Amino acid sequence: MKPYIEYSEETVASFLRAMFDGDGFMHKSQRILMLHNTNKELLIYVKYLLKKYFGIEATGPHLARRKGSVIHSPNGKIYKISQDYYYIYIRAKSLFDFYKHIGFTIRRKQRRLIKAIK
Repeated sequence: MKPYIEYSEETVASFLRAMFDGDGFMHKSQRILMLHNTNKELLIYVKYLLKKYFGIEATGPHLARRKGSVIHSPNGKIYKISQDYYYIYIRAKSLFDFYKHIGFTIRRKQRRLIKAIK
């Protein structure tokens, strides 16, 4: 998939936007933008693309939850995680660049990003 993703800056931005729309998290009240996934290599690749094409700084991947951990969802259900769960964190100083080059298609996430930039 790499040749298709890295075909142009526009295709890279579209790929990253889709990743962050699906697995991204923009905190409600803090300047925190994270991307969660079970595929550590994919997160390393996303981090590489962010830096190479847009100069966006990210940390990680960091281990968020270990395989076998139990989580409680807001609806009261309990889940056991079947794979390790990782995240990368977009540095606050790079939030404007993320907004300018990538952004979100999900309005709620885009509004939170704009609020964090202000």
